Amino acid sequence: MKKITASLALATLLSSSHTVQSHTPLNEVPDFSDFSERVEDWEKHDSLFNNREIEIIDTHLHPGSFDKLGPKGKEFVKNVFPIDLPDSLKIPLIRLYTSFQLNPYGAFIGIKNECRRASASHCILFATYAPETWGIEPNEDLLGYLNDDRNNFNGDTYFYGLASISVQDWPQKKASSLQNLEATLSHPAIVGIKLAFAHTLTPFDDPQYYDIYHLAQEYNKPIYHHVGTSPLRKVSEFDDDQLPYIMRTFDPMHLEDAIKQFPQVKFILGHVGNDSNREGYSKIDEVFYLAEKYDNAYIEISALGSQRSDPTGEVMDGVFNRAKQNNIVHKIIYGSDGPGNPGNTKSYKDLILESMQRVDYSFEQAQQVMADNARQVFNIPPSNE
Repeated sequence: MKKITASLALATLLSSSHTVQSHTPLNEVPDFSDFSERVEDWEKHDSLFNNREIEIIDTHLHPGSFDKLGPKGKEFVKNVFPIDLPDSLKIPLIRLYTSFQLNPYGAFIGIKNECRRASASHCILFATYAPETWGIEPNEDLLGYLNDDRNNFNGDTYFYGLASISVQDWPQKKASSLQNLEATLSHPAIVGIKLAFAHTLTPFDDPQYYDIYHLAQEYNKPIYHHVGTSPLRKVSEFDDDQLPYIMRTFDPMHLEDAIKQFPQVKFILGHVGNDSNREGYSKIDEVFYLAEKYDNAYIEISALGSQRSDPTGEVMDGVFNRAKQNNIVHKIIYGSDGPGNPGNTKSYKDLILESMQRVDYSFEQAQQVMADNARQVFNIPPSNE
């Protein structure tokens, strides 16, 4: 009966949501706790590999809301939202939907619920400063999620965070942006820095941004870089004479100088250099070149193995085979790039485990990828068991 009541209440809210005229901040969303279904700490959700329970740490989750997205992000979400309605009806629905899904503590399909259903013991939330594309999820909001009393599971911190930094108007705002980042890095649950230069059209090799790496070195925090193209920025949208500059924002070879100059900073090359728009700009070879050459270069595998990017699993199988053959399994870090649609956090994890089984990973190798490497790189303490 509780499930029926909850479903009816949510359906009523959805059907009447066209009356909403303005954005409702997350902390002012109507209280659904009376009929919410949450994944409780006592519920057992396991992942198995070779018939043994394997720990999962998901290092790539995006909190937010529809109204925090940039114009390209809003258009992208509207286009993929599976309901054919005019914007006057569709946008209020998306607002309500994302208030559940992109809220770390949202009912039904909130990030913690989705991560727990994927059996993750910890997850990492990202701050974002990409005003034209995925929008702004500021460090202050990230800290609010981390400080929330619900940020626990079995007595452990559940969510950790990667801080970010605005590079907009950098020469004028550099000092204040760095000050904000430094203040955020002092929080005990902030375990690294996330940068998305492909989204902000910021060159990897421009030394004016190296002050970010100096802070990372001072605070002993790894740098996560979005590497490869963005689904919101097709290379084909740019003129030929712009391509040399655009390549500097997503081709990891332009990160090599920074990786060499800051050997004490761990650089995580996100998405394995995924060719997200399938335009012929895969940077997998370049990512592996850097990870094989430099001790401080690592590979994160989110998004690449999705049904959209790799429907047969062949590309991800190749990544795992190459890592094993070149003895860098200890440098492969799991992330889902969730939450995506409900259930995607779990389904992506399942696809990754299936890929490692196909290429004959041992349990120990799979455990490195799914949790151990993340603990080492992000300095996440062992779980209480």
